[in-house]
Amino acid sequence: MRHNSYMKSLYPAPLKKGDTIGVIAPSSVYDVMQLTQALDYLEAQGFNVIFHPQTVTQENQFAGTPAQKVSALHDYFKNPDINAIFCTSGGNGAIHFLDQIDFNLIKDNPKIFIGFSDITLLLNAISSQTGLVTFHGPTLSRMQKIDSVWLDQMMGTLTGRIESLEIEAEDMEGTLYGGNLSVMQALIGTPYAPDMAGAILLLEDINDHLSRYDRMVAHMKQAGWMVRLNGVIGGEFLNSLDNSMRPFGFTIEEIIGFNTANTPKGFNAPFGHGENLCTLPIGANITLKNNLLSFKSVA
Repeated sequence: MRHNSYMKSLYPAPLKKGDTIGVIAPSSVYDVMQLTQALDYLEAQGFNVIFHPQTVTQENQFAGTPAQKVSALHDYFKNPDINAIFCTSGGNGAIHFLDQIDFNLIKDNPKIFIGFSDITLLLNAISSQTGLVTFHGPTLSRMQKIDSVWLDQMMGTLTGRIESLEIEAEDMEGTLYGGNLSVMQALIGTPYAPDMAGAILLLEDINDHLSRYDRMVAHMKQAGWMVRLNGVIGGEFLNSLDNSMRPFGFTIEEIIGFNTANTPKGFNAPFGHGENLCTLPIGANITLKNNLLSFKSVA
């Protein structure tokens, strides 16, 4: 069921006022009582918001067991009264139920699914296995921390009102995949990794060592990903760490650069774990020309 150049992208219906957003917690547990600001924003936009009971379950740091998480995902995809699925937060743990997902159920019930960070796993697995366009964009916890311009851009993208974004980069065209670098690397060797032939790869991360980023990107290259790409878009790599006694010496731009050779590239795009987090359609064909990224996101 691998999504490749022969699988047609499946676009979800756009959000419209009066629609219902269902919230699940696929990764770490997060206190839902701390999400009132995001909840107020979504309701002010004209949406009904409901939280799955799974969002308050806990198993150590995780938001419940893998079985509870995948059940919540299935519940909201098959529920015709849910028009879009948002996530409480990222963190850890989404990888544990990839092999339990009913991808046919998702394909038969396409709808908006959005998140980032650890949710990168689900965005790319769902798109690669079903063709459904998912969205690399804010979780509820992140909605409360990003600049309001990106909340407006998220709404515009999910409603179909916005179909472009200014990003400084070389010209490129292809199917968009990626997200968090360390999380994306974890898909290598699994059946859920996207086909990188002709793809555009998004990469961002936070709080890790430059030497470890180098290993991650080099692993992608050695796995055969980089040579097949049509482009790479680097976002923000915040709080990058280094060895003060023996500096690594290479920047993230250099690390990505010498692992992607002549592939078109762009850096410092507005997505990551800081105040900038644009919403972009994973699994959709995008065109970046003259620093304007153009895309279709919804049906």
